[in-house]
Amino acid sequence: MKAVLFSIAFALALYGCGRQEPTNNPAQIEQARKSEKTPGEAKPLTDTSLTQIVRAALESESSLDARKIEVENREGVVALRGTVGSEEQREKAGRIVGSVGGVKSVDNRLAVDEAASTGATTGVPVPAETPKPSELPK
Repeated sequence: MKAVLFSIAFALALYGCGRQEPTNNPAQIEQARKSEKTPGEAKPLTDTSLTQIVRAALESESSLDARKIEVENREGVVALRGTVGSEEQREKAGRIVGSVGGVKSVDNRLAVDEAASTGATTGVPVPAETPKPSELPK
C-alpha cells in the first residue's frame, strides 16, 4: 500500500515540475496580442484577387451571362460594363458584386439590351413567311 501511495506522490511531483506557470510579462502579452489577427487588421486583397472573386460570383449566377460583363477594380471600387437582358439582371449583378467582401462600392454601368435576352436579332429583318418559289420574281 505504501508503494502505491509513494508512486502516486512521485508521479504528481514529476507532473508539477514539468508544468510551466503562465507568465504575466507585459512584453509577452503584447506580443501575443499583436500575433492575433483581428478583422480590422486583415491584409487587404489585391485588385487582381478581388476582381477574380467578383467575376466568379457573377459567373455563379445562372440568370446572368457573365461573359458579357466586364469587371474592373481599383482599390475595392468595382466598375461593371457590358450588357444584360433586363433591368432586373442589371440590379442583380450590382447586388451580387456589392455583397462580395472587400468591395467598397459598385459603379454599375451595365446597359440593358432586351433583344439579347429574347434572342431577337438586330440585323437584317426576317420575313414572317418565306415566299414560295413560284412567287419569287423571275
